[in-house]
Amino acid sequence: MPLPEITQDNVHIFIPLKVAKVTEMLSKDKKITWEEALLEVYNSKVYSVLEKEDTKLWYEGPTYLYKELEDEIES
Repeated sequence: MPLPEITQDNVHIFIPLKVAKVTEMLSKDKKITWEEALLEVYNSKVYSVLEKEDTKLWYEGPTYLYKELEDEIES
């Protein structure tokens, strides 16, 4: 049985767990509340790219996504 194709219509399935992990990492590293970290993630360019299936960023793990977010915050 082949795996289902990932499309823009179903890519949202992968996002919440990744966002939760990245948010937890940001909260611990920056010593901010989980809510503040979550807003930082949701308002980032990384998140807007993550939502787009064709970028394939959804395929990356939380550590990679966190590094991308750190780079964005520092620039």
